[in-house]
Amino acid sequence: MTADTAPAVVVSTEHVLGVAAPTRRTLGLLALQGAFEDHEAIFRRIPEATRLNIVQVRKVEELDACDALVIPGGESTTMKIIAGTDSFMEYLKAFVQGGAGADGVVRKPRSVWGTCAGCILLSSDTMNQVSAGTQPVKRCRHGDTVGGLDVTTCRNFFGRQEQSFEAPVIAVAASEGDADKAVVEARRAAFSDFPGVFIRAPAILRTGPGVRALARVRHPEKTEGDGIDADGVLVAAETDRILVTTFHPELCQDARIHRYFVERFVLNGAA
Repeated sequence: MTADTAPAVVVSTEHVLGVAAPTRRTLGLLALQGAFEDHEAIFRRIPEATRLNIVQVRKVEELDACDALVIPGGESTTMKIIAGTDSFMEYLKAFVQGGAGADGVVRKPRSVWGTCAGCILLSSDTMNQVSAGTQPVKRCRHGDTVGGLDVTTCRNFFGRQEQSFEAPVIAVAASEGDADKAVVEARRAAFSDFPGVFIRAPAILRTGPGVRALARVRHPEKTEGDGIDADGVLVAAETDRILVTTFHPELCQDARIHRYFVERFVLNGAA
């Protein structure tokens, strides 16, 4: 068969990088390091997966094609080192906060979910846990965090690897400003008694204006003091575009929070 007689190759634009089907949204999984494959496995088995293009993101052009992004658990400093190459961190900041990337092109902010290390990267302020309490983190020689969420997060709040634990999280009661009953119920359904997996986990010690507290946890051994009160410590929060969990929903079989992120942050407003 010659080139003139070879059948034409038809390429579906649905799978071309940067081109999504009209009724789908492209959900990116930052695949620099961490548990991105565990996230992907859960996203692919939920009912809403038929409305998603799920892609692993390692390059700027892959990031630009996304409508929403997941920054997985792993090691936040390692992620910063890898992302620092080729100014990728600048593009991540533009994705989360809006503004220009390293190429000078202005981008609009898009939705993002950070788990554990991803939560640290999205925090405006971070602290270290030390034996005498907490202390502010000095500027990392590998650069600042991505930021975007007005919270203070304490790294390794519950201790090192050997202090990792599992415990159900407690959904935070609705506040007076929560007028949408359907949204309030969706949050409660997603987070109530969710089986939290805490591995060298951070905790959220402060939330700024516009940040909604979603869930807390009571540590099996830690009691009140140094960020923990009778209701536990904050481990999940959100704004209209950003969701963070200090635990690892991708490491259990419960898909409620993955579905919540897709329904509220990825598909919300989709055609």
